[in-house]
Amino acid sequence: MTYIPLFNGFLRVSIFAPAAAWLLAASEGILPFLCIFAAAAIHELGHLAAIKAAKCRVTRVTVFPFGGLIECTSAPDDRNAFFIAAGGIAANAACAFVFACVFCFWKNAYLLLFLFASLFFALTNLVPLRSSDGGKMAYIAAERRYGAAKAEKICAFLAFCGAAFLLALAFYILWISGFNNGLCVLLLIAALPK
Repeated sequence: MTYIPLFNGFLRVSIFAPAAAWLLAASEGILPFLCIFAAAAIHELGHLAAIKAAKCRVTRVTVFPFGGLIECTSAPDDRNAFFIAAGGIAANAACAFVFACVFCFWKNAYLLLFLFASLFFALTNLVPLRSSDGGKMAYIAAERRYGAAKAEKICAFLAFCGAAFLLALAFYILWISGFNNGLCVLLLIAALPK
């Protein structure tokens, strides 16, 4: 994959990320796109806050079409690595809770979309795929309990089940939505092997 380096290589953006953002904005509209983008940014900020709390220094941020990667100076221990992987999920879950409370008093379609986007990022990242936060957390937990060899087998099985779940969910959403492909495409991309 080709990247556009920014800020002396500190930030790298996949050349496909702007195209994916444009397609999402063109198909859904600019305000819905901004709601989804804000939920994704909060997810990454949750990871960043966990990295800072673990006393690691960020060396590079890479933006992919549907996700990102934050690299650190040193590999954190298992406890901190688990905490960092859970940081994005926790940020989205907390944000969804706060905005659900706000929505009780102020009914707004974009607020609701942001709330659902936050829940979407929290829940789909819990699915234990190889490249997801849930997959990283599952591997750390399994390795600590069973060792690296058995953890690899456990996580391969969990990744297969997670991908099958997301694929089935994508087709279900496609069917119940009258073949509206917005969320379905994201779930299908999440289910693809990395």
